[in-house]
Amino acid sequence: MDKEKMAAAQLLAHEILTGNVLFSDIENFLKPWVQVGDMGAALEKSLKNPDTNDFDAGVSVAATMLREGERLPDWLAVFAADVLQGKRKRPTKSGPDPYLNWLRDYKLARAAIEVSNRFRLPQYTKNELSNKITAAQIVSETAHLSLDVVHKAIQKFGGQISRVTSPQDTMD
Repeated sequence: MDKEKMAAAQLLAHEILTGNVLFSDIENFLKPWVQVGDMGAALEKSLKNPDTNDFDAGVSVAATMLREGERLPDWLAVFAADVLQGKRKRPTKSGPDPYLNWLRDYKLARAAIEVSNRFRLPQYTKNELSNKITAAQIVSETAHLSLDVVHKAIQKFGGQISRVTSPQDTMD
């Protein structure tokens, strides 16, 4: 892989890792079946007595809407204001949080799959001695995480993430 393609692959991985990919993936996946209002109603209901995932989803949706200059529904604006003022705190669980790295792992797997598809690279190799460049290596270097962390993320989500890019996006 030449330096130009490597830089493009690293940029793609960086955009996925730092972007709001999960929010857009969910929105794109649900569009044919669910109206945005239905998702809003479900989120509003879940924020009345949220668990950690509901709370994090509410914070993420509010932050995304604010960044994009969208008006928050009244119920979400009240939730966001309460969080900012410290009136609402993230719920706690006893024991380790099984979702602690869920979003990070989703983004790592998504980035590896996109880089693999777009640049026709293997997602990873089981041969540690291989000199072949893999999508997992590019994502690992871009995210400043070990290759093992990226491999585990791919194994965790790889089969669940469908190819999002179109064939026209493939670089030769």
